Amino acid sequence: MAGMTCFKSFKNGFVTILDNSTDNVEDGTSLVVRPSFIGEWALQYEPIGDTLHLPQWAIETKCKVIGGQPDSEVLLLQSSHHDKEGDQSTPFSILVRKSQDEKATWSNFFKAITEPSYCKGYWEWLEDILGRHEEMLRKKKIYDAIYASLFSYDRLASVMRYFCEFWSPSTNTLHTSAGERSISLWDLRQLGGLPICGLMYDEVVPSAEEMTGVDKDSMLYLPANCHYLFFAYHRLLAESKKGEVRVDAWVNFWFRGEISYHKSTKKTARNKTQRPAKNNNPTGVIGPVQLRTAEQEQVFAVLGVKEKQKELVYLAAFLACWLCKFVLPIGSCEVIRPGVFKVASMMARGERFGLAIPVLASIYRGLNDIANSSEPWKCDSVFPVHYVYAWLGEYFKTHFASDPKSAPQKPRMVRYAGERVAKYLDEFEALDLFRRCDNLAMDHFAQREGEHIELIDDGELGGWQIEYLISIRSGYLTLRSGSTRVIEPYSPHRFSPQFGFSQDIPGKLQINIRSGNLMSIVRHWESLVRARHRPQPIEILEGDGTEDQLSTERDSDRCWKHVASDRAKSLHPVAPFTAQVNAGTFFDGVLSSSRSFPRELRRCSHFEALNNVEEPQGSSDSIQGPDSFDLAARSSQQANVDEVASAVPQLTNSNKSSHPPLSVDKGASLPLLGGQLKISPNVDKVADIGVSKFDTSIAIRDAKFEELYKEFALLGVDYSPLQKRIESYMGSTAKYISIQAEYSKSMTFASQSERLTSISHQISQESSFMEKDVESVQVKRRERNSIDAKCIQLRRELGNLETCSAQLGTSIEEIEAQASQRQTTIDHLVKERVAIEQAQLVTEGELQVASRLKNMLEKEREEIKQTPWI
Repeated sequence: MAGMTCFKSFKNGFVTILDNSTDNVEDGTSLVVRPSFIGEWALQYEPIGDTLHLPQWAIETKCKVIGGQPDSEVLLLQSSHHDKEGDQSTPFSILVRKSQDEKATWSNFFKAITEPSYCKGYWEWLEDILGRHEEMLRKKKIYDAIYASLFSYDRLASVMRYFCEFWSPSTNTLHTSAGERSISLWDLRQLGGLPICGLMYDEVVPSAEEMTGVDKDSMLYLPANCHYLFFAYHRLLAESKKGEVRVDAWVNFWFRGEISYHKSTKKTARNKTQRPAKNNNPTGVIGPVQLRTAEQEQVFAVLGVKEKQKELVYLAAFLACWLCKFVLPIGSCEVIRPGVFKVASMMARGERFGLAIPVLASIYRGLNDIANSSEPWKCDSVFPVHYVYAWLGEYFKTHFASDPKSAPQKPRMVRYAGERVAKYLDEFEALDLFRRCDNLAMDHFAQREGEHIELIDDGELGGWQIEYLISIRSGYLTLRSGSTRVIEPYSPHRFSPQFGFSQDIPGKLQINIRSGNLMSIVRHWESLVRARHRPQPIEILEGDGTEDQLSTERDSDRCWKHVASDRAKSLHPVAPFTAQVNAGTFFDGVLSSSRSFPRELRRCSHFEALNNVEEPQGSSDSIQGPDSFDLAARSSQQANVDEVASAVPQLTNSNKSSHPPLSVDKGASLPLLGGQLKISPNVDKVADIGVSKFDTSIAIRDAKFEELYKEFALLGVDYSPLQKRIESYMGSTAKYISIQAEYSKSMTFASQSERLTSISHQISQESSFMEKDVESVQVKRRERNSIDAKCIQLRRELGNLETCSAQLGTSIEEIEAQASQRQTTIDHLVKERVAIEQAQLVTEGELQVASRLKNMLEKEREEIKQTPWI
């Protein structure tokens, strides 16, 4: 049966897989055909041009650095799609603000993310593949990326919740107290082994003509192994009751070896201090290749695979599964998409695809779907989230890393693999990961060690250099999977410290492109990976881009607020942020905790310095007791801190902190993202109580009574009466001073009455104003409710319009596909016409001669028939 399986096109825009060429369309599996940008039948397109390219991607300048010198030399990363002069005029859209404004609600659990689950036989199949094809996979630098799927990846719900809360869809960055951070293309390369350079990932089902056609050298347009993937899909779909081919069914069909790993049924508690002894994952050791058994060979017999094609077909089948389950799950992690077969078969043949770009586009879109949802806890977002878990484990230490001596370490994400390896953190600890950012070093993979070299984007770079260059250039990430088209802005200049650059004002995105037609997808991809410009060189530090040679130095003396000492081989000190920014406006909207402070101040990094603040001179208590003004100042300062703290919404009642309140001494200053928040004394002057002032300083200063008494004694004068008078005077003066000091703490009845009358009047006025404010709030609340209702209606209309747009898009694709096929038909007809036009013409006389010859031949044939043979 397999040998008779074929492809036919009964309708434009569709290809049908049939068991026999004589079957009807209803008997086969029909798939939608879409235009493609890879392969021999690729559509042609015009590049965007140099619009998104700069002649100089980094500039060296001198400016004041927060925490540094006024004229520090810094290296700033540039952007081609941000307005440098513009700034964010409104707060960034992050989920935590929507929650505060009650525009988004959370449940008691977080199950928004769908991730790959255990699949029987997948790990065993993967080990078999790695053993059989290690040499080729390593040569094409895809071995590590495939190896990473040999393990499971864990997450803590509370950490992912706060990660999503502080993720901004408008910037595709994580907004923390240390500034903006994000997952980069370089992170995916270093953590997951995903290549950045290569062919565009274009996931579509090819046409029947492309699958069966041959070129001028009689070579198939597509690898032969691609056909067998469609044959297997057709067979499994016929057996499926759900109208789809599940990953487990695909694995069970292709891999028929012994099962060594089983789904874990034992639930273990999470640990705060150490990695679990067992993580229910493979060891990572790839054993020797075993000969296939008769049962394992049966799959090739069923499909009619020739002997010399077995290994490539076997590898392509696995790569298709790997793409759907681990690298780019779209819609579901458990369903095989036939659109991946073309890419998988080309990869098995040795083609290299730039997988990091569509993977990062998928991650950005998935996080944005959650952050934009009004009910994020039940947003069924599907994207390769395990790369996010690894990123958090690498930078925020959310996971227990494996022992380098006893476990494989490449790619780097496998260090954080295994069941229950995510550290247990309570709600406050999970929140503090992004509010405190203690000892956060985000430059793990920055290239800045070794001798200085110049990377010139002239189209001649290769290896890690061009991939690093692409990673630090702004552009638009793209993903195309069937009818799914994703475009997401990529802005590495917003988190440039991750690449060893200083942080400048990021500016505002000029054109917020999030979707587009097929041409937009391929043109933005081409612009992102293009390497033929000749800009000024970018200074980086030498290294071959491998993990062992990347800088993993942790700078304990560097944080986002100040610059550490120069390194021995560094061209520029890495200055985390330039002082050209207005901290009050630029960081508006970066993070709720960066502009307003929680009451549990000891848990927030902005107030960490208060616990160790030095006592200002002159504020200590005297021997006789504290000064009254000093006490009043301290009281006022504590009120100011409470007022600032009250601006931040607290967690739910069950999560309130039990920490004691924090007192602040007079004149203390608080570091705030490089600026200072000054808490100054605010003390009303003591009211004048009407007691006359008496200055005794002159009398006391000039009365050198002891010397006077000695002079009187020498003269023989009796000075005792004078002495008594002076002593009486001094005693009266001391009593007066004591009474004055006592009265200074009080006030007269008249003053009291006057103050009470004034305060009562002020209370009356404020009460009147408050009533008006309450009325105004009610009016505005009704207006907002009306607007919210309109917004809901508009969202519904928008949803209908998006549905119509999607339908029109599908129609456009079908028309484009038809036009492409018609163009192919025209090309064939044109060739035929040319052949006809170039054919040699026959004259009428020649035709008559040919006719006479024909008659003579027929006559001779008849004579031969009538000739007797015996």
